[in-house]
Amino acid sequence: MPVRVAAIGCRALAAVVWAAGMCVAVDVTLAADGSVAIVSPKPNEVVGGDVTVTWKQEKTGKADHVHVFVDRGRMKPVTTGTSTVIKGLSKGTHEITVQAYSSDHEPLDAKASVTVRVE
Repeated sequence: MPVRVAAIGCRALAAVVWAAGMCVAVDVTLAADGSVAIVSPKPNEVVGGDVTVTWKQEKTGKADHVHVFVDRGRMKPVTTGTSTVIKGLSKGTHEITVQAYSSDHEPLDAKASVTVRVE
């Protein structure tokens, strides 16, 4: 009987799996913080001064909500939904980061970043 173990995340665990009467050691990665992926804008996209950021978040472990950062500074917590509008970006290149946070506002490892250009 084949056994398939699949997981994503950032913490590894040694697991023991019984398959076809044999004991097999398997490394499993747990999704302790869930995952975050930015859907839009796309990398290096040219955007206006107001940009809608949309993401997908897998909430597992401690992951509760996200914080959205611009240029590793200005931050906007988002507790519901999967998008937000960042207003008033100046001309030039900007890095937008969406990072998972716990309900206690503890930053977690799950995050994604995209660079955009305002003209």
